[in-house]
Amino acid sequence: MSNQASEPKAIDGQKISWLKRIGPGLIVAATGVGAGDVVSGTVSGGNYGLVLLWAVAFGAFFKFVLAEGVGRWQLATGESILEGWANHMPAWVKIYFGIFICFWSVTVSAALASACGLGIETLTGGAVDRTTGAIAHSLIGFAIVWKGGFTGFEKIMNTLTFIMFGSIILCAAFIFQDPIGTLKGLMIPTIPSGSGVYVLSIMGGLGGTITLMSYNYWMREQDISGPAYLRYIRIDLSIAYILTGLFVAAVMVISNQAFHVPGVPVTDAEAVTGMAGKLSETLGPIGFYSYAIGFWAAVFTSLLGVWQSIPYIFADYYGVIRRFPSNVRKEVTKVTSTPYRIALTYMSLVPIPFILMGRPLLLIVIYTVVSSLFVPFLAGTILYLNNRVAWSSPIPRNSTSTNVVIVIVLLLFATVGVMEIMDAIG
Repeated sequence: MSNQASEPKAIDGQKISWLKRIGPGLIVAATGVGAGDVVSGTVSGGNYGLVLLWAVAFGAFFKFVLAEGVGRWQLATGESILEGWANHMPAWVKIYFGIFICFWSVTVSAALASACGLGIETLTGGAVDRTTGAIAHSLIGFAIVWKGGFTGFEKIMNTLTFIMFGSIILCAAFIFQDPIGTLKGLMIPTIPSGSGVYVLSIMGGLGGTITLMSYNYWMREQDISGPAYLRYIRIDLSIAYILTGLFVAAVMVISNQAFHVPGVPVTDAEAVTGMAGKLSETLGPIGFYSYAIGFWAAVFTSLLGVWQSIPYIFADYYGVIRRFPSNVRKEVTKVTSTPYRIALTYMSLVPIPFILMGRPLLLIVIYTVVSSLFVPFLAGTILYLNNRVAWSSPIPRNSTSTNVVIVIVLLLFATVGVMEIMDAIG
């Protein structure tokens, strides 16, 4: 994931390796893959086998379309998607997002830290308890982001992403036994009775929600701007979401062999510890540690990515509310700025009380209700900004096919949102 952004002409050439085409998109994808994706992939694969693999492919494609729209907007206008909302859309858009990010940041930070605690507890066999591990990961993440800046953060994310993908895919390779079933699951959409909620869960969770906005700020960190980079970001995001899809598909393949084939049902609560135990029985220590390390790396990359990227959004929102000019807002969103570091401190400390006292049901319900509608909200705003707002850049607006896909995403994820709200109320 080295920085090739200073050479747009070389990037467009034919001799540049695929590895050198990987940019900030992989950080977005790694940040978006977390405990929720592992759990939904495990439960789906354990209870329905490989027939839902097609949902992974669809989910990765849908998130690619949204992320590409976010990146294309910035290349064409020089504005982040948040600045686009502020400059070109009604005031309620800013208000909705401000409410959303306040609730989202509290609950997601607590959930990510708790997931890291679960990961280290599983990996160490209980030598490090979940509460201690959760608090330690939150503070370590704070130190890495504060001290290392973007460069140090990127290097650590590169390493953890390699470990995350390598461990899970290695584990899947050891246990893989059904190539024909895998191809059928990918190529033939099937929705077994009772699996609809898992189809939507896989598509909805894969690749993140608000972290899609982070691509704007990581593009700026790598000086990716202007029309010359359009092809670059498309390749960057394609590689990122292909790898994301492979990761979740690998989890489903593992779960299929660990649970579905022997006919052992699995629930959300049993997904992580149950999978590690099953792989220990099937493959021995190599299976246990491949999965446990991969899960830990997945949740810790999510935590680091959120700790590093959400302060950008808070700082940008602060600049928008204060109506700073564009050049001042760009200074405000730097990793050394006071607003950024205040937001980083907030993200790192706010989960600790919830870790110590558990996750209150009311907070979870509020988070579910507010956050479940964010993806259709983002899809709707991309439809407006990339079709209706005038720009002088040669970068193309949404094509008809892109608009059709985004409308499908909007309707699909609005359905997911309504289902999650009903479930939360129930």
